Parts: sequence; structure tokens; C-alpha cells
Amino acid sequence: MVPDNPRESYAMLVRESMRFDFPTPFRRDEIIRKLDEPAAFNIVHIITGIRRCGKTFYLFQKIRDLLDSGVPRDHILYFNFADDRLLPMPDTVLDDIVNEYWRQVPDARRDGAYLFLDEVQECANWQGFCQRIAEHEKVTLVITGSSSKLSSDEIATNFRGRSHPHEMAPLSFREYCLFHGITVPKRGDATADAFSPQEITDFESAYEQYLITGGFPGVQRLDAPDRTEMLQGYMRDVVARDVAERFGRENIAMATQTALYLLRNTACELSVNSLVAALKSNGWKVYWDKVNTLLDLFKQAYLIHELPEYRTSFKPNSTSVPKIYAVDQGMAYAVSRANQQDLGKRLETAVFCELRRRTVGRRTEAVTSYTMPDERQEKVDFLVGDALAAEPYELFQVAAYMTTEKTRAREIGSLTAVMRRTGLDSGTILTLRDEETVGVDAGTINVIPAWKWALRQ
Repeated sequence: MVPDNPRESYAMLVRESMRFDFPTPFRRDEIIRKLDEPAAFNIVHIITGIRRCGKTFYLFQKIRDLLDSGVPRDHILYFNFADDRLLPMPDTVLDDIVNEYWRQVPDARRDGAYLFLDEVQECANWQGFCQRIAEHEKVTLVITGSSSKLSSDEIATNFRGRSHPHEMAPLSFREYCLFHGITVPKRGDATADAFSPQEITDFESAYEQYLITGGFPGVQRLDAPDRTEMLQGYMRDVVARDVAERFGRENIAMATQTALYLLRNTACELSVNSLVAALKSNGWKVYWDKVNTLLDLFKQAYLIHELPEYRTSFKPNSTSVPKIYAVDQGMAYAVSRANQQDLGKRLETAVFCELRRRTVGRRTEAVTSYTMPDERQEKVDFLVGDALAAEPYELFQVAAYMTTEKTRAREIGSLTAVMRRTGLDSGTILTLRDEETVGVDAGTINVIPAWKWALRQ
């Protein structure tokens, strides 16, 4: 609780923050490519993403880099607004904390300061405050949050082009290997595809474990039962704190059931109508608009992502049904029943999440699915590229194993058909262990283990 004299409390909290010894975190791939020196009218950097994916420790990484580059410690303020000692939180808390910082370090206001404000969405009127201080003070402002209040829609509405959102995700496979002390090839290394038999065994084992553990940093060192409980808790936390806040706490049981259904059906086609039917079959009284709103909230909270179907017209295809993917294959595994542990779906989910990482900064719908417009409706899992940006298209099919003739014929046949249709002379099938080159009449199909592909960038 804030004592009777809030100023004394804020002075203590700011002083404590200024004396905080930042940990040296496990280094994540950069999502903020450039952090400008403090100045008025700097862009506000907003780090978004699902809860527990590592946003706070990424702030510590950026702060450590600043300190190593010679920025004085007292010209950096890190403050976490999820601190329970701020409760009950007045509407002026952001102003109060930053003004107290200026009071304690007046040189920082004159010379310029780096402000890292964590969980800023907990404060009232945070959007107006961030925009005002970025325009009128000599600062570089980086904020984080997990709520749907920091969704792309909210950011676009409230910041009027003066912000740069950066989405953070759970660990990639490359990051997962480094986290566990597994040496990976350097990016751009010409010999990156040359692995010894022992390395192949190690990476195959690591990738299969990655499909079970997933990429949330906080669960990497846990035993399987504890990891499962923790990931289930992460899901419930998203429902309770990011979704129920807008959907209504009286609907929290239905929202939780829906989250389970979505995660268990990762890499599956899902329409609002099918979701309504599934909920009704379990006894929930729902209607289309309510379920559509709930689905949007889960996407805004980064629990799931939707993969659109490729199209060339502005008019949406009313007959196509998009696929949905869990934010993390490990979370999907943790909440699924024993009879729903589909290795192929988790592999496809991991590939989709990697493609999202690789297409950050590209135009909308750089990753889509592709369905042949004929009676057979042959599908390719992922079409990646952008003709308007002169980015070559790539075709990716995902299959855990290519050992059975039926699977082999289906995957190669679908990919060949789409290659003919699109005029592309190559395609890729990502598997767990299979590797070969297949010549077809439309060109060449490369069968590659997903772990090897994941380490190429």
C-alpha cells in the first residue's frame, strides 16, 4: 500500500530502482534494431507479446548494452508498474514516478535519459503520458506490456504513428539451443549445413524436445510435471488478466474452455461457426458475435495466431477457412489430452512460429496458406513472400515423416501441383529427420529436417 505521504513512497521506490543491479540475461535475438539517443519527438518503442515470453529480461539486455557503451547508470530509469506497493494506483502515478526521477537526477532531464517502463498498461492514461513525454522531454522511451491494451489496434488508435511496436515471442529453436548450452552454427556461415553424425543426433534430440518443452524461458529448467503445470498456469493467466478484463469475468469459465479448445486444435482450420458449434456441444449458450469477439481477444493477447489463405483481390474469400496456430507448441502440448498429442501439428506450429519471426517487418500477409482452385483442393501449408516488395515466393509443406508411400505421394503431389500453378520451380518439405532431393516435372523439391532449416537464419 502507498503510505499517507505518496511522495515519500515514490522517492523510496525510484531510489530503489536506481540502485537495482540489472542481471545479465540470456541474450535474445534483437527485436529493436536501433535505439536512438535521447531527444524530443523520438519514436516510442513498444515491446508486446504474450505474457512470460521474456519482455522484461529483454529490457535488461538493452540496458546492459547501454551501460557497456558508456551511458551513465543514473541516466537510465527502469521501473516496473506491476509493483504491488503502488496500489491503490492513482491516475497520476506515471507523472509522479517520472517527476520523482527528474527530482533525484536533474542532469538526466537536461542531458537526456533512457526510460524503460515495464507493464505500463497497468496505469491509467498511459497512452497520453507516453506520447506527451516523448514529444516534450529529451528521452528515449521503451515500454512493455502483455495486455490487449497494447495490441496493434490500440497502438494504432492512440499513438498516431509515433510509436514502433516490436512483438516478442517465445524462444526460437536457435535460441533454445543456446539457452541449453548447445553450440549452433553462426548465421551466414557457409558451412552451416555440414554436421557431424554426433551433431545430427544432438540436434534431432534437441528439436524433438523443443516440440514438447516449447520456448517459454521460465519453464526450460523445470521437470516435466512442473513445466506442464506452469504452462497451464500461463494460459489461465492470459485468460484472467488479458481476456476476461474485456470479455467479462462472468464469462471466464467459457473463455478458459475456449482457450483450451484453440490450443488443442493448433494447426487446424477453424471458423467462428465451428467454434460456436463446439461450445454449444459442451453446453455453453453462445452466439456468433460473442464468440467472434472472444476469438479476437485471444489473438490480441497473442495466445493464438491466424493464418490467412493466399488471395490477390481485396475481396475476402468467404469460402476459405483460416488455420489457427498456438503461440507456442509447448503450451499446446501442456494443455492437450493424451489422445490429442499430435506430433505433426506441433511440428507445423513450430514452423509457423519460425516463419512469423523471419517475416517481421514485412508487409501484411507475407505468410499465407495456398489451396489449389480446383476440385481436388490440394493444399500447401505455407506460401511465403511478397511480389509487391520484390521478395521471391517460397513454398513450404510440413510432414513429420515421409516414410509411408501414402504420405510421400500426398505431400509431393500437393507441392508439385502448387509449384505448377504458381510458376515456382522449387519447394520445401520440412520433416523431423528425412532429407533428400526429389525431382518433379515442375522443378525440385527439397526434403529437409526442420531443425536444420531452423538453424539457417
